[in-house]
Amino acid sequence: MNLALPPGSTVVVTGANGYLASHTSNELLKLGYRVRGTVRSPKPWLNAFYEREYGPDRFHTVLVPDFRDPAAIEAILADVDGVVHLVSDFTLGTDINEVVPWSRQATLSVLQAASQVSSIRRVVLISSSMALYTPDPGQQGVVVDQDTWNMSAVLKALSPSWNLKTQPHEPTSQGMQKRQVEVYSACKMICEWEAWEWVRCHRPAFEFNTVVAAFAVGKILMDEIPGSTMNWVRGLLHGDRTPMTLVPPKWFVDVEDIARLFVIALLEPTVASERVFAFGESANWTDVLTILEQLQPENPLIPSPVPGELHDHAEIRPRARAMQLLREFYGQPGMTPLANSIARGIGCQPLRN
Repeated sequence: MNLALPPGSTVVVTGANGYLASHTSNELLKLGYRVRGTVRSPKPWLNAFYEREYGPDRFHTVLVPDFRDPAAIEAILADVDGVVHLVSDFTLGTDINEVVPWSRQATLSVLQAASQVSSIRRVVLISSSMALYTPDPGQQGVVVDQDTWNMSAVLKALSPSWNLKTQPHEPTSQGMQKRQVEVYSACKMICEWEAWEWVRCHRPAFEFNTVVAAFAVGKILMDEIPGSTMNWVRGLLHGDRTPMTLVPPKWFVDVEDIARLFVIALLEPTVASERVFAFGESANWTDVLTILEQLQPENPLIPSPVPGELHDHAEIRPRARAMQLLREFYGQPGMTPLANSIARGIGCQPLRN
């Protein structure tokens, strides 16, 4: 197989103790790569896990407390061949002037630092389906392609009509949660957009790709990892309805499928200056709750679904390209079914058809 980076190359994975980053590191290690994972504070359990699986000297962590300093980042990129940047803001803040600047600067600092290291040939950035569009359940005719951007979320997030002093402050309030989604979506769109603009203007020597991922579910690789969006799904088993009120029905995707698409975006030579779309299947919370009830039929805490819940009918045209890449690179017939992903995420055996 012709690869952009030969096995044995060193790849930096940022935010290595994260839900998706841990799987991305794992997939790279399986293929014979060395991984240098960034963390904000020491994570000895992370090093121990990969050493048990792959032996010594294959994975190690480096401390990067703040990604806004290109010089600090450049210092950990010595002799590196590729970078997978997965660090992002997931605080769900409501003030765009606090959320966006940090994420934007962190993204651009990584690109700037990587451009100063001659050995780096590929850089891949995480993005989100929310950078593309905000789901409108039941709406027909929504088409998403390589050139789709969620400009409406940015305009809403910047709207002067939204004022913290006049909005309800309860963390469960509908107004506050809607604002969190708007700011998160705007942040993801701005960061990816500006990354592409930076590459266009500066023309670095490395090849640049992004992976645009839907709502991630699936196996949590280590007990010490909170699990990000999968942890929200786990919370439903204990009666926590947070995702049902915060996240509209939308597309889901298996976390290991996303990780594999990151590997492909890093290693596959034909993927160049491309947005790779990691979308599994469209589902609503009624579908998710039904799967959870089938997996744990004796659990009385699983919430009841919202009557008449609709689906996200957006047509994701680049999804076919992602499925083709998984098939050609990994021999994987398609995206992992949602029911299987959720089963893995809560530690159950997959449902039988």
